[in-house]
Amino acid sequence: MIIIQTQPFHFFLRLYSKDQPMKTFYKIFLLTAITFFLSCQSDNESNFTQDRLAREWKLTKVEGGLLGVNQSFEAGIITWSFNSLTNTVTIVNSNTDDTLYDMFETGVYNYQIVDNPTDGNCDEILKIDNIELGCISFINNQLILDQAISDGFKLYLKK
Repeated sequence: MIIIQTQPFHFFLRLYSKDQPMKTFYKIFLLTAITFFLSCQSDNESNFTQDRLAREWKLTKVEGGLLGVNQSFEAGIITWSFNSLTNTVTIVNSNTDDTLYDMFETGVYNYQIVDNPTDGNCDEILKIDNIELGCISFINNQLILDQAISDGFKLYLKK
């Protein structure tokens, strides 16, 4: 048997029933909790960055640092594949020249995108295995990781 409720506010009238004060408390608590959880949102900016990051990138250039490094790599020699579901990056490093600074060896590393704790010129910073790689920016199909504010490196990766 299907019962159709004809009074639209019948539920709310029963909610404040004086006959069952403890049940009323639980109902109010439940409604408040549901409202709270439905109104919460995740950080859209970080999700946007995660979505843009989740693909394969080719390291093409490393520059900067205290020694003034300026090294270019043929696209595809070093690839970084970000997986936003597991927060891991798989790096395949086929560089055989030990004199070049290529950042990471081949392997799977954990990564995270964190808010920039300073009032620098970016909102988010990329960390791979708790190593801060600097500000994240996307310009003309390039991912640029910039530590220049701390005399660090600037990395250029292409799609």
